[in-house]
Amino acid sequence: MAVTPSEEPREEPIQDNLHDYKHPHHGNAGITSASSRSIDSPAKGAEEAKDTEATESRRGIWYNIRAFVWDDPDKSTCEKKFLRKLDFFLLTYTCLGYFCKNLDQANINNAYVSGMKEAIGFGGNDLTYAGNVFTAGYVVSQLPAVILVSKFRPSYIIPTLEVLWAAFTFCSAAVKTPAQLFAMRFLVGLCEGAFFPCIIYLIGSWYTRSERAKRVTLFYSTASAASMFSGYLQAAAYDNLNGVLGHQGWQWLFIICGVISLPVGVLGYFFNPDFPETTRAFYITKEEAKFARQRLIDDGYKPLGHAPWDRKKIFRIVLSWQFWILSLGYFLVQSSYPSQQPFFSLWLKSEGHSVNQVNVWPTGQYAIGFVTQILAGMISDSSLLKGRRWQPLIVLQGISVFGSIVLAVWDVPIGLKYAAMYLTSTAAGVPGIYYSWFPDLMPHDHEMRGFLTAFSNIFSYINQIWFSNAFWRTSEAPQFKPGFIAAASFGVTLIVTALVIRFLENRDSRARALQEDTSDAGASNPLETVDGTAGV
Repeated sequence: MAVTPSEEPREEPIQDNLHDYKHPHHGNAGITSASSRSIDSPAKGAEEAKDTEATESRRGIWYNIRAFVWDDPDKSTCEKKFLRKLDFFLLTYTCLGYFCKNLDQANINNAYVSGMKEAIGFGGNDLTYAGNVFTAGYVVSQLPAVILVSKFRPSYIIPTLEVLWAAFTFCSAAVKTPAQLFAMRFLVGLCEGAFFPCIIYLIGSWYTRSERAKRVTLFYSTASAASMFSGYLQAAAYDNLNGVLGHQGWQWLFIICGVISLPVGVLGYFFNPDFPETTRAFYITKEEAKFARQRLIDDGYKPLGHAPWDRKKIFRIVLSWQFWILSLGYFLVQSSYPSQQPFFSLWLKSEGHSVNQVNVWPTGQYAIGFVTQILAGMISDSSLLKGRRWQPLIVLQGISVFGSIVLAVWDVPIGLKYAAMYLTSTAAGVPGIYYSWFPDLMPHDHEMRGFLTAFSNIFSYINQIWFSNAFWRTSEAPQFKPGFIAAASFGVTLIVTALVIRFLENRDSRARALQEDTSDAGASNPLETVDGTAGV
């Protein structure tokens, strides 16, 4: 069903109860502020000022922790209630979906070493071919998907694709030949490809500048959680279910992944709220939907449909600086994070460590990645940075660059080498912060944000193929000197790119402010011409 942004999701008239949702500090819109009340009653205003001072004095560590960890405790009760509901339904669904995506994406590697190779006659480079057809499907679906969700309800499109990829995962357990598996991997990739960019686009369309980063990084961190969990889950499935009901262990791996993914896809039909302009979610009231739209406009973002798709829109996007620099930037984000090879595990194995140590010690990298992502989002959204993204990006990337330089040198004290192995994982906190920046860089065009979220992901995904082959060759193990040199070099380039983006963001902000001032001046004096002379 096509949906236009101007279409009200419910036909009943919406009562103007937005005053209940206003932030206490935003007294100029919707409610009467303490300062305005004091004009009518100076004594009452002075009394309220004293009460405010008393309240401030009672604020202690717990208040500051709450403000840092999640949201401003001074938000109105109605706004807090709205955000709690949105967080519970939207983030629960999206995090579970991303967990399943990463689980289903990686299961072929576990299945390959768990008997699938022999069972279906895999040989030569068949595993590489399976990865390539998955990549083909993955990149093909992303741009059409982000365009479609701006025209049709995401709550129809995304869950349907999730249900389909769960079905194709089930079918992967029944393949008999490599060709059949290739077909299933292409279809799984085709359905999975739409999920990530559409969800990043969706989350960025509901939350304000001071709320967004911690939600995006929480969503992003589930990839680290899936990486830690999937190996244990699939090993347990193989050990305990091999031969049960006539299925081999590798077949059970696909079945279990499908069992986990299917209900999450069904959940999406109910938990996915669509966009604020088109929402019909059962947990969002009419007043909350109106408030959600207004607070984003107040934060400087144009709504869905303000710059709709037309025949020339893609050409206008291609001519923008965001198209080139943001796409290159995300390639640098992925390339400067040395995750292309399990270098820590391979080094531990070459040093003669036990199998348990080889498998367990590197999981600390995932833990560091998980923690740094969450902390980066909190710090970026906090009152300290007030929604700015470039500072935490540069700090996290700088730490990872240091680790990569140490490992490129290699002949360093053993303690420093261990520290560097873990420090490189701080770069895991960069992608979520980077994508949280997108709405601030394109506040004028809702649809452009979704398009470039998908395109930058595609651009990076495709370029990782040659990058990995050029710098992270298996023959370089365990030192991977070219890889660490490349990671450090690309990391420094990313830091420079972040500074360039910040410069361009400031330039665009000044230009928009000047344009708005000019528009306001023209509206206040309709008889004045462009050159400032009075019209006749």
